[in-house]
Amino acid sequence: MTGFEVHDEMGCAGQKEWWSGTLPTQIHDKQGRLIHVRAYEDKDFEGLKEMYDTFEPKGLESGLPPPDDQVRLRWLHYMISDLGNILAIHKNQPVGHTALDLSCTPSCPEYLIFIRKGFRDCGIGTTLSTAMKAIAKQSGCEKVVVTVRAANTRAIRVFEKVGFVLRGGIDRDRDMELCLRPRRTTRPRACKK
Repeated sequence: MTGFEVHDEMGCAGQKEWWSGTLPTQIHDKQGRLIHVRAYEDKDFEGLKEMYDTFEPKGLESGLPPPDDQVRLRWLHYMISDLGNILAIHKNQPVGHTALDLSCTPSCPEYLIFIRKGFRDCGIGTTLSTAMKAIAKQSGCEKVVVTVRAANTRAIRVFEKVGFVLRGGIDRDRDMELCLRPRRTTRPRACKK
């Protein structure tokens, strides 16, 4: 899958297309490395698999890559076949991956993002999140949700920079949401689920 299949009957306006005008084709991260940002292509599978095989931390919660090799492989196949995917590429290797799930609740999709160790805190997560925000908005989505570990302050800062707001009580995992529909007042308010 190299783009999003947008389902008109489920709340996101549009057709199968890729919003290439939204994506930066390349950026220089905070270390000065050239990073290409583009849609996932089938040729990226082995590099993306290797990124997740070496990704840390792994886990069974918070959307982290599963620790078991076979489960992780099924998880990766699900993401690349059913979700909209954008990659950050450095020297022909994926160093960042983001996915937006428009299939289940397209008006309020779930957002996933992973950055390879050594490339975190370099602006790549913000770039990927900003691109995904624009794509979700162009798709007609009302909001985007993400779950993040409460201790992952780095990720929380990135999400807040893009416009996500923490919701719900304080727990091990925190829900954040990004409202995309126009606001009627100038005061920030919570989106209704």
